[in-house]
Amino acid sequence: MIREEIMKTLEEKGDDWVVAAMIEGSIGYHSVNGARILIEDIKNGRTTDACERCIACFKGDLLAMVKYDIDGFKRVSPAKAERLVKTVQQLEKLSIVQQVTFGLMYPTAGG
Repeated sequence: MIREEIMKTLEEKGDDWVVAAMIEGSIGYHSVNGARILIEDIKNGRTTDACERCIACFKGDLLAMVKYDIDGFKRVSPAKAERLVKTVQQLEKLSIVQQVTFGLMYPTAGG
């Protein structure tokens, strides 16, 4: 059931929106590339993950982690959500080191 909710959100809002939700929900822990990998994992039927955040906060339940991020992002102002989706699209063009640097600065970025 949770996977279907995530898949519906991906269909309705798009992958970039869910990636933005994962960055916001994790306070920058996920990079754009990392979030996209997890989305592909869900699309391919995977339900668990071993990243520190997922194990520590969600007992390894990938679906619960992504649903948490989606639910939280639905409460973010539309203007902030739009800015972060556009940021995701720009970050994708950067190296993984630059993406991780963005993630490290995200908690103090001022949303």
